[in-house]
Amino acid sequence: MGWLFGKKRDPQDASEMLRHYNEAEAARLTAMREGVDVDATVFSPSQDASGGELAVEDVFTITGRGIVATGTVTSGTVRVDDDVVILRGGVEHAASRITAVELFRKRADEASVGVNAGLVLSGKVSIARGDVIRVVPSG
Repeated sequence: MGWLFGKKRDPQDASEMLRHYNEAEAARLTAMREGVDVDATVFSPSQDASGGELAVEDVFTITGRGIVATGTVTSGTVRVDDDVVILRGGVEHAASRITAVELFRKRADEASVGVNAGLVLSGKVSIARGDVIRVVPSG
């Protein structure tokens, strides 16, 4: 979220995101030219078929409720009572459970792709902007 002492604090800036996109697109085009099934060759970590993901944009604490992580659901669906893991830099950092989902001052049971949502998490977890909240596959 800005610059601090000459160092960028955001974990992934626009240049890095564009580089990742270009690499994935180049791999997809190469696979298409070779006649290989594109979906089988290019794997994105957000294509987890078992659940959803939320890219964290802001984190705050509400007294009596717990830690709230706000952001955009990037894949799948997140639901109340889902067990989740918090990923920092692609590595599992912590685990928690969703106790509530809120969509702009409205309570909801779930949030799907493209929706800006706030997830109330149980327990004391260390979470920051740039982390990813991923639903743990059940079963």
